[in-house]
Amino acid sequence: MERKATHPFYSHMTSDDFLNLKAVVLFIVNYCREISYFHVFKILYFAEGKHCARYGRRIMNDSFHALPEGPVPSALYDAVKIAAGDKQRTGDYPLLALISDALSVKDKYILTAKEQPDMDYLSKSDIECLTESIKENKDVPKGELSAKSHDSAWGYAWVNTDKSIDDIRMAQAAGASDGTIEYIKEHRLINSLLGA
Repeated sequence: MERKATHPFYSHMTSDDFLNLKAVVLFIVNYCREISYFHVFKILYFAEGKHCARYGRRIMNDSFHALPEGPVPSALYDAVKIAAGDKQRTGDYPLLALISDALSVKDKYILTAKEQPDMDYLSKSDIECLTESIKENKDVPKGELSAKSHDSAWGYAWVNTDKSIDDIRMAQAAGASDGTIEYIKEHRLINSLLGA
């Protein structure tokens, strides 16, 4: 049986979801050779928005939360903190270690990869949106990138919710069509009916 996380922010994630997230972060870090975790988080956020807007689905299953400097993927954030030595091991450590053990952290901020991504976890559309977001955001100064990430989805989550950023609002912030939004809503309904 596949293991699931227990942390409330990522309890919906399975071990396959963590392996997918590992492939995503390793793709970004290997592409850039070394990059701040702040930039990885924002590159991933903008790639997710693009992918939701174009294809009506997420690249990975980690949840984004609105923090003061912008959206942060919850499980990835904890995995990076473990890799940097800033977080105690918890019950979810074996799943988070799938990611943290694949990363090196220099100066508690700069990520490098210890291995290549498993490309079987990435679709062509995933790679397309990740690559576009990397090219658009990897060299943007931190303050500017933080401001850019304070889009309508982040703003709504910051003010009106538990800070969790909704997929539909993320897609809308990235310019999704009404048809794509309806597709996401229908897919969400089907998944809830199936218990997925």
